[in-house]
Amino acid sequence: MNDSVVHHPEEEMLARFARRELPAGLSVIVSAHLEMCGLCRARVAEFESAELRAWNAEPQLPQADAPDFGGMIERIVNQPRHDAAPVEMPAADALEKFVKDLRLPRALRQSAVDLRWTRLTEGIHQAIAPIDHETRCEFIYTAAGASTPVHTHYGREYTLVLQGRFHDELGSYGNGDFLSRDASHEHQPASETGCLSFAVLDRPLRFTRGLPRLLNPINRLRFRGGMAR
Repeated sequence: MNDSVVHHPEEEMLARFARRELPAGLSVIVSAHLEMCGLCRARVAEFESAELRAWNAEPQLPQADAPDFGGMIERIVNQPRHDAAPVEMPAADALEKFVKDLRLPRALRQSAVDLRWTRLTEGIHQAIAPIDHETRCEFIYTAAGASTPVHTHYGREYTLVLQGRFHDELGSYGNGDFLSRDASHEHQPASETGCLSFAVLDRPLRFTRGLPRLLNPINRLRFRGGMAR
């Protein structure tokens, strides 16, 4: 268990994950967080146990159609953490050096295959991982000393810190931390030491200061390109 995880998904998101109600992109990021956070794994197991009890109290389905809640709980609670071989990611030299020994959560291993990294701004690189039609999923690398332009969100953005640390106006976040931002938040993520994270967005960012605001129309057009076809 990673006792250093401070920021977690909301209870409702964990409950929806247990009921298999989340879009694929959100399911992936929550699954990855569960591999890094024993507290949330236990909470999801509680939700799934409650679902199992409710199911047992109802008329039984034919065995072939019965959901395997017991197996779901066992897989969540007992899944190994960071035991996969290091994932090779094509990237610039600085990024490659940062991630060469990183062991990604198992939930992200397939998503990290054949990534293509794009430089967004000085010290910020992005690699899209098309997973579903409802969200845009992406790996974000922030170099030491770099920051993103100040922005808010047209919708929601969920971020999981995979390695390193970054901060914004609302706090500081390290390995395994899970955070959510929406239109009520204006912030400027930055990292002093370097950070690799995974993000899921249901709508694009909206830059709010300086020249980056000119990119908002383009950003909206590009957003759909990051979704699965």
